[in-house]
Amino acid sequence: MRIFTIGETTYDILFCEGNPVGACSGGSAYNSAISLGRCGLPVSLISTLGNDHIGDLSLAFLKKNGVNCNLIKRFDGQSRVALAFFDSDNNAEYSFYKASTDLQPEYPVLDKNDIVLLGSSFALRDNGRENLLSFLQLARRQGCIIMYDPNARQSVTEKPDILTKILDNMALSTIIKGSDQDFQNIFGLNNGSDVYSRITETGSQFLVYTKGAEGAELFTPNFNLEIPSIKSQVVSTVGAGDNFSAGIVYQLFNHLANNFSFKDLGEKAWKEIMNSGILFASEVCGSYENYLPEETGKRLHFEDNDLQF
Repeated sequence: MRIFTIGETTYDILFCEGNPVGACSGGSAYNSAISLGRCGLPVSLISTLGNDHIGDLSLAFLKKNGVNCNLIKRFDGQSRVALAFFDSDNNAEYSFYKASTDLQPEYPVLDKNDIVLLGSSFALRDNGRENLLSFLQLARRQGCIIMYDPNARQSVTEKPDILTKILDNMALSTIIKGSDQDFQNIFGLNNGSDVYSRITETGSQFLVYTKGAEGAELFTPNFNLEIPSIKSQVVSTVGAGDNFSAGIVYQLFNHLANNFSFKDLGEKAWKEIMNSGILFASEVCGSYENYLPEETGKRLHFEDNDLQF
């Protein structure tokens, strides 16, 4: 059993009151992969990087944190960069600068119970979309668990082409995970129950609906859960959603590794899975890093000598 996170890699430069306060490699899939690697899980990142200084930094950091990089493709040119500007509530507004080359990644051969995590703009781009959809379709046939986070930063209710892609991604996914703001931008809805009704129309049956400081909700065919947030000092919200996803995957992997099957996970197991998401997101909000602190990763380190990439 392995974990694959799929998405673009970005170098984030952080600004507070107009001044740079930090910089680190990021991107939705990248952030999740680093946190899972710090917990000792067999995670691989599927992405592309330029053959530049930023690409070298990003690759070295992945390897340092235990992430398998065999599926990362390099290209000649500059890597993707993002500027994050924090407001008075420590929420970020982004300006993105594209990589100089739009390269398609390589996808692995999958085994049953592998976990695939994807989302953000990578899951919507035209270049390589057929390959991505073929990979997700194969993952479903193989019995993999696919979690999709649309991470919709702008309204798409009046953009039918993008909305169609999001709905197609949802239809191929086991779990849909997103914030209240994501689903407001996608469906124009601001209630978890209404969002779940819309999600089930795609065929997906599991929704993780996050609400920032108000916690999160889980909707399934058999039961719903509401999980409170953890009160903490917020320094940065960058990476909080990505690490909520990582927390879900971490505890889901833990249950599957202990001979549970996904379809048999009950309310108790899902409480543990959801609380893991809350924990990961809360820990990340306490620093300008986009990932779980190393100390927390060591405490949660998954000890299993049989784990293989």
